[in-house]
Amino acid sequence: MRIRAFIVISIATALLFANPSWTQTSASQSSDVSHREQGKQVFTAQCGKCHDAGATKKLPDGTTLLARLAANKDPQARLATRLKSMSEQDRRDVELYVEDLITRFRAVQKP
Repeated sequence: MRIRAFIVISIATALLFANPSWTQTSASQSSDVSHREQGKQVFTAQCGKCHDAGATKKLPDGTTLLARLAANKDPQARLATRLKSMSEQDRRDVELYVEDLITRFRAVQKP
């Protein structure tokens, strides 16, 4: 019984040290989530009046910001023109948040 427990612990330890990116991936994902949440808060505060928190509010021409960005070949470049006045960190957070919105929008639009 002791030998089996020792083997399991040894293998787990070896795997952990053989691929330390496992621990970094989880921390990276957690960081991305917090940055997206911050981006959502900034987007809602700065852009939500005209576009709502999900960028789905109808604009005068009947389109939405989200649909416009999803149809654009380079949505980050188009978005960047409106984010110039934000701090670098807020800009990156909003870009992450909107990138996630675009990805989900495109997934729903596919047949």
